[in-house]
Amino acid sequence: MTDTDSAPVTASRGLSRRSVTAAAWTVPVVAVAVGTPAAAASAGDVGAFVLAGRCAVPGIRGPGFTLTAGSGDLPAGTRIIITGRGVANIGTFRATPEIASIEVLSGTARVAVLTSPLTAGATVSLITTLSSTVRYGLAAMVELIDGTVGTGSKNSASVEQSVSICSAG
Repeated sequence: MTDTDSAPVTASRGLSRRSVTAAAWTVPVVAVAVGTPAAAASAGDVGAFVLAGRCAVPGIRGPGFTLTAGSGDLPAGTRIIITGRGVANIGTFRATPEIASIEVLSGTARVAVLTSPLTAGATVSLITTLSSTVRYGLAAMVELIDGTVGTGSKNSASVEQSVSICSAG
């Protein structure tokens, strides 16, 4: 038996059956390979997570926020956007445990990005060095990765500090 498909491709002959067959099998494989990362990144419903403001405790800790995961893990890449008013600089934020990187956007804006998942029911604290003896306001909002929802979640919080009174929600 001879292989009639091994002849070179010419203008008169067109594409060989082997080339067409190979291309037909390649397209679905490429489509699956390209589609996998998007499907893997989709976490679905992570449950009712809670973002809460925290007032400073003088001499113990500064003000900031806590994020508690709901019934599902909050995936890496989840962002917490923090803004402030009433001061020129909202201080240095630190994540505890250290599962978030914190980027300074401006004197009054920060973004914390989870570098690993926050497991179901676990809490991460985002606390700043901002003094409790000055007047300021802090606000934060959670931004989930694409394909993820948090049904019933509390995704925003604030801290308001006057000269002697703090309120958080």
